[in-house]
Amino acid sequence: MKWFVVFICSLWIVNVSQSEDLFQLTPQENQEIEKRISDFYRVPITPSAMDQQGLKINIKTLKAIDSHPELKTTKISDGSALLKQAQIKGTRRYQRWYCETVLKKVIPKFPCESLRTWADVGKEDRLADLVKTWVAEPSYELDQIPVSGKSERPLWSDDFWAMERGLISYRYSRGEWFSSYPEAIAAYTQPRDWFALLQVSQPEINRTVISWSPAEKYDLTVGDETFQLTLEQKSEGEWYQTHEGEVEGWMGLCHGWAPAAIMVPRPEKPVQVLGPRGTEVLWYPNDIKALITLAWANGDWESNFVGRRCELTKPKLYPNGRIQSLDCFDNNPATFHLALGNLIGRAGASFVMDKAYDYQVWNQPVVAYSFEYFNPLKPTQKSKAWKKVAVAYDAQFKKKDRFQIPLTRGKFLEGPREGDRFLRTAQPDGHIRKIVGVRATVAYLVETTPPTFGPEAGDDVLARDTLLYDLEIAQLGGQWVVTGGEWHQNNHPDFLFVPQRQTGASSYWDLYPFSIETAARASARSGYPLCQVVKNLVENSQNSNETYLCP
Repeated sequence: MKWFVVFICSLWIVNVSQSEDLFQLTPQENQEIEKRISDFYRVPITPSAMDQQGLKINIKTLKAIDSHPELKTTKISDGSALLKQAQIKGTRRYQRWYCETVLKKVIPKFPCESLRTWADVGKEDRLADLVKTWVAEPSYELDQIPVSGKSERPLWSDDFWAMERGLISYRYSRGEWFSSYPEAIAAYTQPRDWFALLQVSQPEINRTVISWSPAEKYDLTVGDETFQLTLEQKSEGEWYQTHEGEVEGWMGLCHGWAPAAIMVPRPEKPVQVLGPRGTEVLWYPNDIKALITLAWANGDWESNFVGRRCELTKPKLYPNGRIQSLDCFDNNPATFHLALGNLIGRAGASFVMDKAYDYQVWNQPVVAYSFEYFNPLKPTQKSKAWKKVAVAYDAQFKKKDRFQIPLTRGKFLEGPREGDRFLRTAQPDGHIRKIVGVRATVAYLVETTPPTFGPEAGDDVLARDTLLYDLEIAQLGGQWVVTGGEWHQNNHPDFLFVPQRQTGASSYWDLYPFSIETAARASARSGYPLCQVVKNLVENSQNSNETYLCP
């Protein structure tokens, strides 16, 4: 393979580190947040107040985001197409697919045969499990947690490359939205198209190949005229078709994009390589993103995680509105608060959150956060300094606290393991000294659908919403330490994970002792693009000297 870079002088990139003010909330957002807080603290207690959904805003347009409108098809006439398709995620069929394609990538020895969930491996659910290799000494002291922070990681948006369109074999340059999986697969045929194209002039071949899919460009890059990766990507949907021959619209590669966006440098400019028969293969930035996403979806990499995977379509609630199931309650707001403060605020890193608490899975890389504390007895009193608005955990507070019957406070203990013995008391909440409310506004990346075709890397799509919870605070050795908390909304992040520092997506095929062409054909049958090929594309697409890690 011969590598050379094509420079585009007019390239324009929206980088999250240079983006507009992420936390300048609109009047609509502030009004919605105030209503949720008011409803939560209304007397008598209204259980349904915890079921309210936060407003998800596109930070660039300042308009509410309608999540995945492509799933709202006309196939279901009652208007609930998105909900009905999402409910498939509560079935054993989906759970097996999710376990084999996602959990196995995070935890190679995960026992999918018995369809276990995150709850079976995340027993501890502690901050220390999430920050390994990123933060040497995580802080639990509230005074040491920054009230805002922004990630210094690469962080970029990508399509989720829907399986119903053939994953990265989709020729997104055409902008076609197929009505069925069979229609998408029949849109073109390889290697027939390739051999037919060879009958024209070389300049015409080069111009045509530019608009081909990322999978086809990969096959040409490694000299595979049988198009093994393209055929594998087109065929994956056959395993998940419904009786009507359809593939569910939410199946795709977001589980590869989300960690890759944190760990891999952003592709910034086109790269041109020499393919078979003298063909020039031009890779645009979003072609390279697609290949990275596939590598991280199907490669092996080391990961940290906390939380439990909720598989319930309708989690049971206590009379006060709180979720009963520990699997659907996690992660605890204390862990979430400390993860933001330590990983992003102190280390400039990031993590992936499953944005939905139930059977739906929306993996989103977190870009930035901002805390505002409030008095849980007088919620209109707000401050960036928590001590100004925190209240004593005493009889006055307990009288108004919805989490006393049943008592759920104090049963979760975050903090250093060696400190637990100081927190164990006769009552589970006996160690709590103060309570403070939190408005945590979080900015995170969402998918770009469809991706931008052309020499520009395209915009990142940033969203934000505000999560409401309180923190339980103990005093240890003169320090105010966060030990737990309660969500004020049932729709909160489910599990959190992040690749370990200095890890990369790889496979045993990367150590194959023969030629790269032979190894590429073999690994393509497993849907995996070779690390060395991805590395060359990523590093040649940079304006800097950032590297891509291969074994």
